[in-house]
Amino acid sequence: MLKFLRDTTWEDVFEGWRSREANNPGWIHTAMEIKGWPDWESWRKFSAAQIGAEKRSWKIYEFTDPMNDIPAMLVGPYGGWQEKLSEKNKNSFEELIDIPENYEFFRNHTVVAALTKKFPCPTEFIGLVREDNGKTVCLEGHHRATAVALAKKEGRKISCEKIRIALTRLPKDECSILDVVLRRGTSKNPQA
Repeated sequence: MLKFLRDTTWEDVFEGWRSREANNPGWIHTAMEIKGWPDWESWRKFSAAQIGAEKRSWKIYEFTDPMNDIPAMLVGPYGGWQEKLSEKNKNSFEELIDIPENYEFFRNHTVVAALTKKFPCPTEFIGLVREDNGKTVCLEGHHRATAVALAKKEGRKISCEKIRIALTRLPKDECSILDVVLRRGTSKNPQA
């Protein structure tokens, strides 16, 4: 369950994203060296523009049952994550971790394993609610969501009082945008 806290703006949501990632050398490297953007902000603003984030209405919610609600979120439309799943844009983090090779991969993943031991608290995810199936898609926070799913699978609890999510709605007639985003990717110059 989610508890509504307040309305917000995309600018504020993006500012939170910036504060979580923009100074992280790993994300800067990904943006510039792997994705080909001049900086973190250009990369992430492109990602947001793909779903029209700046034109949507945003609200902040708090997870009331994070150990169940976070693993139930759908994996976002990103190639590196979706390639670990046979069906694209349909699986939850719990389903991701239920695949034995993914479970082994993520329980040995440096970042995810560290997050299961020391989860950032408070923290905020970014997501959207698909109006075709009512499910929440994670747009930002995949490593944290995977850490929660992994901890749940292993019977451990992540303790954090304030786990929030900035959410917008994706109308039924726009849900196909997730497949478009996945096909396009987030590289500055995608391979043909």
